[in-house]
Parts: sequence; structure tokens; C-alpha cells
Amino acid sequence: METLEQGLKNNPLTGSLFERANQAAASADLDSLLDSTLHLFKELCRAKSGIFFSYQASDDHLHCRASFGEVPEQDRLRGQPLPHNGLGWQAVEQKQPILFTLQPGEAWQADLNALQGLAQVNVLAVPFLSADTPAGVLFLFDCQSPDLEPVRWLSARMASDIHRAVRLEDAERLAGRMQAMVSIFEQIGSTLDRDQLLHMMIESARQVINAEACSLFLVDPETGENVLHLASNLDRGISVEQVRVPPGKGIIGSVVDSGENVLVPDVTQDERHYRNVDMASGFTTRAILAVPLRSRTVPLGEGRGVISTRVIGGFEAINKSRGTFDDQDAGLLNMLANQAATVLQIAELYGDANQLFIDVVRALAEAIDAKDPYTEGHSQRVSDFAVAIAHEMALPDEFIHRVRIGSLMHDVGKIGIPDGILVKPGKLTPAEYGVMKQHPAIGARIMGLVRKLQAEVPAISEHHERLDGSGYPNGLVGDAISPMGRIVAAADVFDAMTSHRPYRSAMPVDEVLEHMHKESGKLFDKNCVHALARAHVQGLALTQPEREAWVD
Repeated sequence: METLEQGLKNNPLTGSLFERANQAAASADLDSLLDSTLHLFKELCRAKSGIFFSYQASDDHLHCRASFGEVPEQDRLRGQPLPHNGLGWQAVEQKQPILFTLQPGEAWQADLNALQGLAQVNVLAVPFLSADTPAGVLFLFDCQSPDLEPVRWLSARMASDIHRAVRLEDAERLAGRMQAMVSIFEQIGSTLDRDQLLHMMIESARQVINAEACSLFLVDPETGENVLHLASNLDRGISVEQVRVPPGKGIIGSVVDSGENVLVPDVTQDERHYRNVDMASGFTTRAILAVPLRSRTVPLGEGRGVISTRVIGGFEAINKSRGTFDDQDAGLLNMLANQAATVLQIAELYGDANQLFIDVVRALAEAIDAKDPYTEGHSQRVSDFAVAIAHEMALPDEFIHRVRIGSLMHDVGKIGIPDGILVKPGKLTPAEYGVMKQHPAIGARIMGLVRKLQAEVPAISEHHERLDGSGYPNGLVGDAISPMGRIVAAADVFDAMTSHRPYRSAMPVDEVLEHMHKESGKLFDKNCVHALARAHVQGLALTQPEREAWVD
């Protein structure tokens, strides 16, 4: 019996759909991929217009990302989320397209309220699911040929590629934000002027979070009022000291009292909003993200050395320029609020920034490893082995720090590899292996956006290079491979061979080290292999089975 896929291929109306879908999927750029996908659906369903909402994991919402045809206020819609009680989410939860017809004068569903200017009478909501994870939902209007079978096939075909492109874009956006945060922290040491530093941080926060305005409130110790100390939007000659919020009033008062973040997507729906601030400043507030401002103190006497904190005010971001505030925005604003509260403690600021950076890198590495259950913990072990090698080689502390960061991120490029290839339990085909070999270059491109990580990029781009030129992606030979690349290459191979894989058990350590010694000078750097062996003997490079046995 002919399958659906075979039938579609043999159908002269849909036959070219397969080839064009494959061509569209080759694009790593999300906007280009969505544009091609929407046009495929437009032609398939003969729809007059359509809107695609992509899934954003950071706030668990579907956000308007692309459209075609005549869609009212397209620019305003971009970035707007769909509420969870509408047909878009119903289609995602049911894992099936939903076709419904609107009668003249009938009210729109909740998730289409923003689209009420459309005059179409039938709407098709198409979910895009990648391994049961939502990639997005597409609304098609006035479909002349809403045949659901090819629609299901095409959405399933494109979902994983859209999901991959979204994650790749998120990673690049996070890298850009990391670069912005590092730049802010660099500037903190450029002056000791308190207000100059806080002004800089207010404006930096506005740019990093893409808000229309940011403001800093401080608690008046005498009256308990929350006083506007600095704001990026007050350019009308108004004294900030004139803007005062009574104790416990307003969203800022709630943040100060509770010490918790507050995210209000629509202030008209929140009775805490203190409208007098807008009246005093002449600014119209629509949405607010507010975080507490904490001051650290070190009591003297018997309590000496014990750090305590207290809330001294709040940091606000107002009106997201595009879309809505999310948890990542709150995290970034919290970071800046913490720095703003301790601008005179420069040494501690650098310490916090460094730890934050390491935590972000480690979280990113764990997110990559989590895509494949058989590589869980791989990045952390490779980092441990690489650091142990560098210590044994008596390399400088600064270089060892860079090795630690670079090795943690060495597989970050796998975020751009399709899941079907990345988690395939069997042997890869030559074509699949060719795709897999792109991950060092993809990772180097992503992290290359972060200026402060240029010294760590060789760990990402060179960890599959080999001394004889047989490695990839660039086939580097001998001294063309950096010391960092050689170290991480040895650490990566050591963990890969001594760890469990779906197609084989972990190899004995002695056999692995013997193999690496034999290939020293040809594939691996001799000094790195010797240092790795010494570190293992000392218990400084425990393999995955050894760690599991130790825990048991």
C-alpha cells in the first residue's frame, strides 16, 4: 500500500514540496527558514495570509515571529505572546491541526484578539512539534485547500529544523548578551564616581534588556519612601527627587517589601501600579520588570566577617521594546541590580562577574550535554581532565583558567546539529558524519561573538584537530594546532573512550592510555598524553566509571 509520503511525492500538486522543504531546511537562519516555510504552507493550503508564533522556552510562551499576506499591525504583533487558553496552545497540546470557521460578527478566540482586524472566515491552527517539544504554531487564514494530511506531514518535516534554528538563535543572542555584560563589568573599574557608574549601568540595562526605560529607586531611610534616584527616560528637566513612592505602594514598594522579583506584563491589570510616577515623569508605563536592590554589609566586632544583606531599593525596566519581559531578562536585571548596589566594592564586583560567567558557561555546557543522555557530564569531565593536564604541565594560572572555560564550551556547536544525527545510537552515514563535523566551526562562530572569549575559541575550534592533519574541521598540522587545542583534544578523546556509549561499553583506562601513547606525536601531543597519565595515577582525572564507582 502506498504511504502518505509516497503519495505526496507522486502527486503532481505536492511532489515538489519534498524537494523545496529540504532546501528550506538547509538554512540555519531562522528568519529565512520561517519565510520559506510560510510560503510552502501558503502554496499548499492556498491561504491568503498567515502568522507564525515560535516557542520561547525562557518564558514558556509562543511569540509572534513571522507572517505573510495582509496582517494588520505586523510590527506591533511581532514578539507578542499567545495566552495559554487559546486555540494555538490547544493545537500544540492536542498535537493536531485545528480548523475552525468564524461566522459574521463572531468574537475571536482569546489568542487571536490582537488579530481582530482580519476579515477571514476560516482559520487553520497548525502545531509544530519536535519530539513532543513545541517549536511553534502557524495560523493560516482563508485556506482554499485545507487538506490536513499534507499539512501534518509538512509541519512534522519542518518542526525539528525550526526548533534547531530557534535554539541556535537563542545561543547567539545569549552570547551577545554575555559580551554586553562583560563590557559593562569592564567599565565598572574605569571610574570611582558613584553616580557616573550608576548612570552607566542604568543605560546599559536598558540596552541589554531592550527596554524603553530603566530606573533606580532607593529607600529614604528617614521616611521609608522609595525615591527615584536615577532614570534613563527623565530628560524633561524634572528632578528625580520629586518622584517619591510611599512605603509599600506601587510595584516598586512590593519589590522592596518582599525582596522578590516582580514581572507585570500589563500594568493596567495590576492594582499595585502607582500611576503618580507616570504623572510626575510624563512617561507612559505599559509593562514593568522590577528587581530588588540589595546592599551587602560586613558587621565589625563579634560578627566580623559575616556578610549580611538588606534591600535598599529597586531596579526597574519599563516597556519591552519588542515582545515581553521574561526570566532571562529578570536574571540579567538582577545581575545589574546586584552590581549597582555594590559599585564601591570593586573587588567583589569582579569576583561576582567571574563566577556568574563560569556559571553561565557551565549551564550552557550542561544544556548541550543534556541533548544526548549518553554524553551527560561529558563537558565537565573534559574540563576537569584538561585542567589536570595543564596543571601537570605547570602552565600559568591565567592559561589554566582559560583552559577551564574553553574546555567547558568545547561542544557548544552541537546546538546547531540536528537531533536525529546527534543522538543516533548507531553508526552515522558519511553524510551525517559530515554534518556532525561542522560542530567545532559552529561553536567557534557562536562564541566568537564574545570578544572576551577569543583566547578560549581554539578549545572549541581545534579539539578534533590531529597533529598529522587528519582531524577536522580545518585539517591543521603540527604547530598550527594551539597548546589549548592540543590539551582539550587529548582530554576529549580520553573521556570519549573511557565513557559508556550506546554502541559500546567504556574502554579500560590502561587500554585507552596505551592507545594514546602509541599515537603520541602522530595524533596527540606527547606532553599532553604524559601529563594526562600522571594526573590519572594521582586521582586527578577520574573517568566516568571511576566516578560512578566512587559515588556508589
